[in-house]
Amino acid sequence: MRIVPGLLGACLLLTACSGTAPVAPPTVTVTAPPTPASADPATLAWLDGFCSAIHDYRRRTNAEAVPGTSEPGSVEEAQRALSQELGGIADRTGEVVDRLKTLPPAPVPLAETVRQAFVTKYTTARDRARDAKKALDEAKPGDAASQDPAWKALEQAQQDVDGTYDPVAPLAESPELLTAAASTPGCKA
Repeated sequence: MRIVPGLLGACLLLTACSGTAPVAPPTVTVTAPPTPASADPATLAWLDGFCSAIHDYRRRTNAEAVPGTSEPGSVEEAQRALSQELGGIADRTGEVVDRLKTLPPAPVPLAETVRQAFVTKYTTARDRARDAKKALDEAKPGDAASQDPAWKALEQAQQDVDGTYDPVAPLAESPELLTAAASTPGCKA
C-alpha cells in the first residue's frame, strides 16, 4: 500500500519538473455587430409626434381615472358622474385626433396608413362620447332611462380605442420604422 502513494508522488514530481509550458487558452476575437444606419430626421420627428400622442392619451387616461369613487346617491348624481366620464373621454380622444391630424405627412406609406387608422378610431370614440354626453346632459334631471344609452356609448367608446395603446406594433412590417422607433423618445412607453 505504500508503493501507490510513493508512485503518485514521483509522477507529480516528474510532471512538475518536465519544463513544458502550460498551454495558453485559444484567443477569440469578437467583432461588434454593424451599427444600424441612422434614421432620417424627418422619420424620427414624425414618429416622436405620433407615439407621443398615443402614449400621452394613455397616461392622461390613467391619471384621470378615479379609483374607489363612491356610488352616486341619486339618479341625478349618476347622470352628472356619467356625463363627466363621457366628457373626459371626448376631451382626451379629441386631443389625440387633433395631434395626429397636425402631423406632417408620414415619411413612409405604412406609417400614414397606421396614422389614418388611429385617427379613425379616436375620432369614432370622441364623437360617440361627445354625442352621448350631449344627450345625457339634455335629459331631464333624474331621468333614469337616459343613463342606459350613455353607459352603452361609454363602453363602446372605450372599445373603439381598444388596441391602439401601442403605437409601434402596427409599424412592425417596416424595419426602417422599427429602427427609428427604438431611438425615438416618444415611442418609449
